[in-house]
Amino acid sequence: MTTPSTLDVRDARAVAFTAACLAIVADLLLFNDPFGLGFPIWIALIALSTVALMQRCGRHVPHESLAWLTVAVFFACGVAWRASDALRSFDVLVAVVALGMVAITLSAPRNGLLAARLRDTVFAAAGVLGTIAVGAMPLAFRELLARHERASLGGRVARIIRPTALAAIVLIVFGTLLRSADPIFASLLALPDINLGTVIAHTVFIGFVGWIVAGWARAALRPTDSNPHAAFDFPFALGSADITAMLGALIVLFVAFVAAQLGWFFGGEQFLRARTGLTAASYARSGFFQTVWAVLLVIPVLVGSRAILAPDRTLARRHTMLSLPIVALLGATIVSAVLRLKLYVHFYGLTTDRLYPLVFLAWIAIVLAWMCVTVLRNDPRAFAAGAVISGLAALMALNIMNPDALVARVDVARTASETPGAAPIDLVHLASLSGDAAPLAARAVIAAPPTADGRCAAARTLVRQWGVGARMRTRDDRPASWRWWNAGEQYAEGSMLAYDGALRRAMHDACAPAAQR
Repeated sequence: MTTPSTLDVRDARAVAFTAACLAIVADLLLFNDPFGLGFPIWIALIALSTVALMQRCGRHVPHESLAWLTVAVFFACGVAWRASDALRSFDVLVAVVALGMVAITLSAPRNGLLAARLRDTVFAAAGVLGTIAVGAMPLAFRELLARHERASLGGRVARIIRPTALAAIVLIVFGTLLRSADPIFASLLALPDINLGTVIAHTVFIGFVGWIVAGWARAALRPTDSNPHAAFDFPFALGSADITAMLGALIVLFVAFVAAQLGWFFGGEQFLRARTGLTAASYARSGFFQTVWAVLLVIPVLVGSRAILAPDRTLARRHTMLSLPIVALLGATIVSAVLRLKLYVHFYGLTTDRLYPLVFLAWIAIVLAWMCVTVLRNDPRAFAAGAVISGLAALMALNIMNPDALVARVDVARTASETPGAAPIDLVHLASLSGDAAPLAARAVIAAPPTADGRCAAARTLVRQWGVGARMRTRDDRPASWRWWNAGEQYAEGSMLAYDGALRRAMHDACAPAAQR
């Protein structure tokens, strides 16, 4: 009889077979580089295998599970669409998290994205991670064989191992003697040239992926207690004094911070020099990321403190009244961070390291507004769903807008406008962007004066990375290179053919004087 912590023999064997097949396919598609066409193919195979496994076990696939499988496949395709490493890392992360949500909604549908309490989903996710960490151990030692089969397993293994060992000893000893006795016989028994290190690497990779997939599939198929009334409750509750002290301190702190921002906003560079000794350009380069982190960390403070309030309507109203000023101050802080980023772009241009946090800030602003509509109005159930859906929409927008190409366009346009006091375009950074921005970088390098800073290094980078034959040589060095196909890199490879000659001339013009100097 199946218990909440075990699978029956039939389901366990199906999980083991599926995990083994997916691990072998992962070795074929992802071993050398997961950032290519092989990754979405493998995720699609996981989605199809999940549906087939559920049907084979006589289980219904909930609509939310199907939605998460679709999300995983969609963002996995982004890995083969854009060439930006950072963006592809986000796509991989979302695909993996979506598969985690699949396991949660298959084993306990009530603990999915629309769970009554966010903590139920969090602890269900912790249970899935624990099952994945355990991996294939329960399958191998408890669930694959029935009890009477496990009892006789030791004798059957001994009956197989002992004859095999005796035959191997005889073959090794006498085979070695006979090989040394006759060259013709030795040529017949020549062992294939096997790279032991490669074999071990592939074996470890297959074992690791099989372990993870087996644990994930067990977490999805294993029935769990999804009764929200039996879920975790906090061992303490916050009272009126606790909420007033904590949120009041946040209000005072952010009021002082926003007031300081108003000083430089209205006082300009003269105010900055008087208070800090910094120029506007130097001020723009500092503090942006710390501001993003500060805004981000306030959200779990507000949501968490709301979750552990003592059950009292008056206390909930006080929490709301103290939280709303904090949300307004966070909005002002976000505006200040955006203005500081605008100042940075004015002097130094845009980078992907600044673009991604900017999009992240926009998402946080949406989450803050959604928190006011849900959590602060005593309707927390929809908060997690709205935050996750808006986050997925933000990542989808990033994939569509093509971040590296956007950064290159902004930097080239800033240089063309000849902004007073602005630093020249950073050609080296432009050339280091992914294939999505390669044609724009090539045009900027070609148009730059021969003596421009970084022109030599930028031209060399582009020629080495995207010059005629460069990608072809890379593919020839790796078998079955279609697994690493990427639309952004393919676009760059085709587009850069028109710039190859001019880039090489630019490299010669810029690098020859540098070598002489």
